[in-house]
Amino acid sequence: MATELKRFTISITQSMEADLDMLKKEKYYKGTQNDMIRDLICRGLASLKEEEGVASTAQRESA
Repeated sequence: MATELKRFTISITQSMEADLDMLKKEKYYKGTQNDMIRDLICRGLASLKEEEGVASTAQRESA
């Protein structure tokens, strides 16, 4: 884990809160909520990078 962490605040909907609470109980029960949120952000960012890589590959192949 990074040695320096930056703190920030977000607002979420009630349905997101319920989903996160359920996910915390089912999958992230051993860690902290902060660890869970960091992991979800990392997974989301990796997914976006992968999608962009697939899109740019498709664009190169169609050219």
